[in-house]
Amino acid sequence: MDILKTITRLRLHHVFFWAAFFVVWITLRIDDYPDLTPTVLAGLLKVLSLAGAVYFTNYVLIPKFLYTKRYAAFAVSFTALVAVTGFVVIRVLNMILRPYASTITHWPNATLNSQLYDVYIPLFFMVGAAAGIKFYIDQIRTVHRLQSALRAGAEQELQFLRSQINPHSLFNSLNTIYFLIHKENTLARETLLRFSDLLRYQLYECNTEKIDIAKEISCVENYLALQRLRHGAQYEIHFEKGDGVKDFDIAPLLLMPFVENAFKHISHRASNAVHIQMERENGRFTFTVENTCEPRPQGAPGGIGLSNVKRRLELLYNGKHALCIVPGAQHFAVTLTLQV
Repeated sequence: MDILKTITRLRLHHVFFWAAFFVVWITLRIDDYPDLTPTVLAGLLKVLSLAGAVYFTNYVLIPKFLYTKRYAAFAVSFTALVAVTGFVVIRVLNMILRPYASTITHWPNATLNSQLYDVYIPLFFMVGAAAGIKFYIDQIRTVHRLQSALRAGAEQELQFLRSQINPHSLFNSLNTIYFLIHKENTLARETLLRFSDLLRYQLYECNTEKIDIAKEISCVENYLALQRLRHGAQYEIHFEKGDGVKDFDIAPLLLMPFVENAFKHISHRASNAVHIQMERENGRFTFTVENTCEPRPQGAPGGIGLSNVKRRLELLYNGKHALCIVPGAQHFAVTLTLQV
């Protein structure tokens, strides 16, 4: 089982497939060429050209045009690819066979009909079949991801219902505490208000798939304010936000686990620091969190918070995110990039 997983991970099954295709082609077409050398060269030409057309279609044309519903552009690009590839195959094959011209009685691809039936039509249908298989597999994977997301959502909702408290009673209690605090104790009142805002955000505003980035930023700022009040000058906390970080949506509570993780695993030295930065450029939102930390023992397990957020990113931003985690002996850095 481990060997099969390794083969799949390294894409060795692709190599095996094309090698088998090459052997079958040589076996079927060896009588059509004057010698073994031109047969092998012609076989390599056929395999490499077909593989190149297949991978270019599957990994460039389909994601760029078909999945963006630009069907006319896909059709034109696919037809042009087949035409250009077939033309190159015919020209290179003629160069391979030219030294054997005196011994060839039937020149391959000498007429337009032979070119159509031996090069263009097989190329069109084989590349098209590979594209169809790729499209079908991608659809299965998409359905699987959607089902996983639905299951994860149902489990999360069930956990919420199990631990649910009456939010109205909770906020009424907070209001009571707020008015019990002396008016001159502004620090305590401010702390309670920020805590109330954080709680209200999580209970009432995060029940949607996407939320405005301004609300997520406000949540992060409230959390940082509480940490500043809690630790005072003990922590050096910096938060920077670029001018372009506005007017787009993001999955709710996607950034908070990284911020909470920074304070959870911060160092216990005299100099402690948390640096948070947000930037948006060319449709990419970059979120960076850096904090001082203590050296971790070898083989220490990672936190469940980061594991959960990685899973959320896979489900919500599959193929549209990059997460870079750089652990160090004294510094820990996380950089999240999203296409927004």
